[in-house]
Amino acid sequence: MTEATISHLKNHLPECVHTVEQGEDIKITRHGKPVAVMVSLERYNRALGSGKGIYNSFLSWRKKHPDADGFSNEEIKAMRDKEPYDTAHFNWD
Repeated sequence: MTEATISHLKNHLPECVHTVEQGEDIKITRHGKPVAVMVSLERYNRALGSGKGIYNSFLSWRKKHPDADGFSNEEIKAMRDKEPYDTAHFNWD
């Protein structure tokens, strides 16, 4: 993942958009700390486009790891439709 400052993005937005269109994400930093991630629309739609991407990803993970402790199905369903999505720890792949 490429890393860029906000000022770099401000001055090089067309190049950065081209970079994410080619499939490379950009981690955006402010004062050396990550604050956002720039991803292609295709990757965004895959992860969150349906509004249930995180929910479905978590359910898939639970099927693969049935013995893992975590949220109940009811807790997951209650969180599913809340916005904004907290994607800070979401694996986009």
